[in-house]
Amino acid sequence: MMNGKVLRSDRAGGIWKDALRRFCANRIAVISLAVFLLICLSCALAPWLTKYSYTAINVHNTLAKPSAEHWLGTDNLGRDILTRTLYGGRMTLRIAFASTVTALIIGSVIGLAAGYFGGRFDFLISPVMDIVASIPVILLALVFEAALGWGRGNFMYAIAIAAIPQFARLVHVCAASVMGSEYIQAARALGVGPFGIISRHIIHNVAPALIVRFTGALAESMLTCTVLGYLSIGINPPTPEWGNIIYHARNYIRLAPHLMIIPCAAISLTGISVSLAGDGLRDALDPRGELPAARGLTAGFLSLFKRRGAAN
Repeated sequence: MMNGKVLRSDRAGGIWKDALRRFCANRIAVISLAVFLLICLSCALAPWLTKYSYTAINVHNTLAKPSAEHWLGTDNLGRDILTRTLYGGRMTLRIAFASTVTALIIGSVIGLAAGYFGGRFDFLISPVMDIVASIPVILLALVFEAALGWGRGNFMYAIAIAAIPQFARLVHVCAASVMGSEYIQAARALGVGPFGIISRHIIHNVAPALIVRFTGALAESMLTCTVLGYLSIGINPPTPEWGNIIYHARNYIRLAPHLMIIPCAAISLTGISVSLAGDGLRDALDPRGELPAARGLTAGFLSLFKRRGAAN
């Protein structure tokens, strides 16, 4: 039994090492991950990277172009654009990470339960997930904002709820396929309980697909957060968030186009970098293309832009 555990541990370790090696060999994925981490680090260290406050107003230096004093210029109230972009990214990324991680945890628990127990539980869960997936995230955001207070980030719960079905369905499919395996039947015959089977066998097989899906959901959450901010459903000013920065810059698109170009570039660079890194993770973890995970994350991210643009 001890030798079996060691062999299983070594095999699992070898799989992850091979995946890491394949990922590092993908230059585009490595560069994209580095860019995404650099953006996250810059936003996290915003208080130390800029000497200005994101609420500091200077009416004598409004709509200034990039200069040595203000690297990215100032907005219509004389506030430093670099400072507001970094703090805005800090808020957007915080909400996106929190909502995606919440959806990952809840969706995984639901999917594991449906895949393991099946039967009536599966019969009840599947329609509920279909109903949740059919509700527009904007409608959910309006409900939470109206019920819990406007401009406090309560729309984060709407983003999380909207993302739960995709994780639940993915884990359900993976868990259901694993449950029919012979080694699961052997584990049951040896007296291994549900917790042991889920923790030792199912989660190990589901993890690669979840990691890949998480990157796609994170990009979608960032874009959704930005869209809600642009629609004034998100964080209230003067607290910056990429969506409300773009919203307030729209009136100056001709006079000072950099007010809108800079936050839009930050959103695009962040979303595309995490999507390309997710594609690299998919190729590294699934070289044969067998994972039942979402594919074409970059294409999916770009298609969201088209859908939001058509809606507006």
